[in-house]
Amino acid sequence: MEPQYPLAVIIVSYKNEDMSIRFVKEQVSKITTPHKIIIVNNAATSESNQKYASALDADVVGNPSTNKINPDSHIFVLNNPVNSGFAIGNNLGAKFVHKHFHSTYLLFSNNDIRFKNDNVVEELMHKLGSHQEVGIIGPMVRGLNGDYQSPEPYMSFADRFIWIYLSTPFLSKERKRSRFNLDYAEKAREGYHYRVMGSFFMVPAKAYFECGMMDEHTFLYAEEMILSERMLSIGKKTYYDPEVCVIHAHGATIKKSIPSRKMMNIQFNSNAYYYHHYKKVSKLEIAFGKLVYNILYFIKS
Repeated sequence: MEPQYPLAVIIVSYKNEDMSIRFVKEQVSKITTPHKIIIVNNAATSESNQKYASALDADVVGNPSTNKINPDSHIFVLNNPVNSGFAIGNNLGAKFVHKHFHSTYLLFSNNDIRFKNDNVVEELMHKLGSHQEVGIIGPMVRGLNGDYQSPEPYMSFADRFIWIYLSTPFLSKERKRSRFNLDYAEKAREGYHYRVMGSFFMVPAKAYFECGMMDEHTFLYAEEMILSERMLSIGKKTYYDPEVCVIHAHGATIKKSIPSRKMMNIQFNSNAYYYHHYKKVSKLEIAFGKLVYNILYFIKS
């Protein structure tokens, strides 16, 4: 029997109630497929929970693993008193959906997204339904300035954290873009790619749980690359559908809540974990990459 709510929308929010509320009211409201909305309130307070409850008529769940909920509620706020990060937060939301609604599809979205096409969710669901080998699907993602943010090819650790920086004095901008495939997203066509942007993507729930969900060793960044690897381990691929598009205010939330130096460290550590554990890059190479990365930050500062 098909679930009553075939789709669940999972949003991880950290000290940004206004943006999450606006996203739900202005964007998620465009979804026509029957769905439930799960807001994982990281570093939740009683005040932030109440704000969600009042603004969205949401059901605040004190313990995400509870057996008691109001199944008639449309929006649930999971009270998470600590800031668990992106991977753990999304997994909390997914587990909640699996326990109470058994939705067929899970949509993971940032709260700084705007639908350029109102039917973006329905289009992604349609493509997933007709491509059984797909484990992750994402639309075209563009920034506020029009830049293309998704999809991306695989890039080696050395290229991402060493050569792309060390080559700057020797390569023109055009040569650099060509050497490191920096215009890949702009030229990408519909089909299979290594990764899509983690700010807005959909998965079949069954495949998500079968592959082990997101790796909770990361706090922020590299989740979509790791999830691509985990999906590949069960024979599922990542698919890019440019027929629909969302606009992403990249970093709008993070820049307000995390200092740039700390953010750079988090980004590097998450990527180092991914490359070491999933791509078998040596700790020595990672240490050299970190040295280059830190020197770059010092020069830019």
